[in-house]
Amino acid sequence: MARNQAGKIVLVAGPVRQAGRVGHHDYIAGCHLLATLLGRLPGVAPVVVEDGWPVDESVFDEAVAVLFYDNGGGKQGFLANADRRACLERLAATGCGLGVMHQAAGFPSEYLAFGKQLFGGVYVGGQSNRGHWRSRHERFPEHAITRYQQAWRLRDGWLNHLQFVDDEVGVTPLLWSDRRLGSDPQAGTAAVVSWACERSGGGRSFVFTGLDNHRAWEHFGLRQLVANGVLWSAGQPIPDDPAWLVLSSAEIAAFRTPRVSPLPRAVGSLGRKVRRAVLGQRKW
Repeated sequence: MARNQAGKIVLVAGPVRQAGRVGHHDYIAGCHLLATLLGRLPGVAPVVVEDGWPVDESVFDEAVAVLFYDNGGGKQGFLANADRRACLERLAATGCGLGVMHQAAGFPSEYLAFGKQLFGGVYVGGQSNRGHWRSRHERFPEHAITRYQQAWRLRDGWLNHLQFVDDEVGVTPLLWSDRRLGSDPQAGTAAVVSWACERSGGGRSFVFTGLDNHRAWEHFGLRQLVANGVLWSAGQPIPDDPAWLVLSSAEIAAFRTPRVSPLPRAVGSLGRKVRRAVLGQRKW
């Protein structure tokens, strides 16, 4: 599979449920917003793919990075069958940058090794943690992604207490968030929610487990970390001046996918939660 076309970055959005709260798990809106930002940079050519996987896989040809913003627990488009998983492994073998955001970092047990090999770490059902809480992000490690990083605070949906490659080889934590441990780097590995990875087989990966709701993009620092992380994974220069990341609240809201009332789905979801609680089951 050829690559190295200057700056071609493929952003793959998982399907968005028609019934639901506007902005919740809006993978399509997030990918189009990110593409708009990346498209402002000379030499960067973002391409958005919807529904979790391209109809024509040639869209990956010559890509310097591929990012997936999708559901998790085995529902990711790239885990749907052996051919897609093999395609991802071929991309990694060429040194193509890879990335996942939010629930796409959650892998079922049979694909844990696959996920850790490609992304450096994974959410493990029954062992890792997920939830919504407020956190303040003011301290960042020294890394190309976090140069000039601006602070932000928000309530987001996170995945943490993750499982990383042995001895965290090649993994650089970028962000920490935990309801009990806090968001300071001293919170340690259990609180890591975003990281950069130099893969052992070559190439870079970037993971950000937040972005549960589209409104999180309103935080400049969040946009900065995510966009810089994608550029870094692609081996592209990160601009010193972050002015290219400016978006108004109205511009951000305009990307949101229209939805219908979530009430019928909410009733069904409540029933499933009660059933899982009675049976002592976790979602994934």
